[in-house]
Amino acid sequence: MPPVDHLGRPVAHRRRLVAGGLSAYRVRTAIASGRWQEPLPGVVVGHSGPLTRLERWQAAVEYGGADVVLSHRSALAALGARVVELGLTPRPGGVRGSYALPPEGGLVEITAVHGRHLRSTGFVVVHQSRRPLERVLVVAGLPVTEPARAAVDVAVTVDRRQDVDHVIADVLQRGLCTVPGLYEQARALGRRCTPWLGDALADARRGMRSVGESDLRRVVTLMDLPEPEWNAPVETARGTFFVDALWRRKRVAAEADGAQFHLSAADWASDIRRQNAIQGTGVSLFRFPVRRLRAEPYACGSELSAVLR
Repeated sequence: MPPVDHLGRPVAHRRRLVAGGLSAYRVRTAIASGRWQEPLPGVVVGHSGPLTRLERWQAAVEYGGADVVLSHRSALAALGARVVELGLTPRPGGVRGSYALPPEGGLVEITAVHGRHLRSTGFVVVHQSRRPLERVLVVAGLPVTEPARAAVDVAVTVDRRQDVDHVIADVLQRGLCTVPGLYEQARALGRRCTPWLGDALADARRGMRSVGESDLRRVVTLMDLPEPEWNAPVETARGTFFVDALWRRKRVAAEADGAQFHLSAADWASDIRRQNAIQGTGVSLFRFPVRRLRAEPYACGSELSAVLR
């Protein structure tokens, strides 16, 4: 029979198994025979072969003990955000350690209170935090940091500005947290709050909810264009539609189209009807691929400037 803790999971620490009545000898022989496995020091999984993502999360929390939480990208993934798990680098998430990427997925991030000196090992990245681990959520029986904290934690460990914009936009689009909640967590970071995070939160406060909108605003700022309404409603004969940026008095709108825009013929037809409805109100709609906004910001800005000056 595989080891099962009191939550009914086939993942448990050796201490839990022994306390539950299994002998240390039985645990050792089951691991030695290959029926069970020990992917992390002291953590036993009651089967052989690859672990599921949930089992990796469970194993990481069991390894950390009672006062750790699933955090950073792992927390966001557990909460339903669109995020990629950490890959194998010399310092994943900015944390030194001796890592081994499991065949079934990425690394798992947990956070422990500063001072425990819990070592990162295997597929577990341990972050130390001086901030209290408050408002912890429970997902699939596991302690998870709240979305706002997980998002800002990720934002200060990435090395690209667009990754910061992505994580902030994603948690807001999915309704996982609010702009005031993100600001509260950013203030708690103190000096660790980066300029990129500050800019992304300022964009969110203006009403921007996508990476493309942030790229569009950088063009607006670069060309010293008037500040538009962001994520603004346009009333049409077909209903209310929202555009990324709207200069209402000039009757000019602009949108940033991401690489994953048009997924099907039906999407394309619906988008054409929406565009025609907006233009039918007398609003000139300019659309820019996100890649072009980044590669040719002056050219994009000049097109807008010609109708806004």
